[in-house]
Amino acid sequence: MNYYIIVFKNTYDAMAAEKKLKELEYEFKIMPTPTSITMSCGICVRIDKKDDIDEVINKNILEYKNVYFRDNGGYALFSE
Repeated sequence: MNYYIIVFKNTYDAMAAEKKLKELEYEFKIMPTPTSITMSCGICVRIDKKDDIDEVINKNILEYKNVYFRDNGGYALFSE
């Protein structure tokens, strides 16, 4: 399954992102950050829809460290 992961520099930013995404009624999940990506924060946000991740990035809705795309082969840094 393909999806996007937003990683954060610390837990505070991850929790703030969760609150903001709930307020804006995005569909997302909180999950442990895969250690193959980063060790900076233990939790990340998973968003399945490309349109939603594009909107979050383009509107600067969240403070985040990086966004990754997950496909069957692993994780890749996402850039538009």
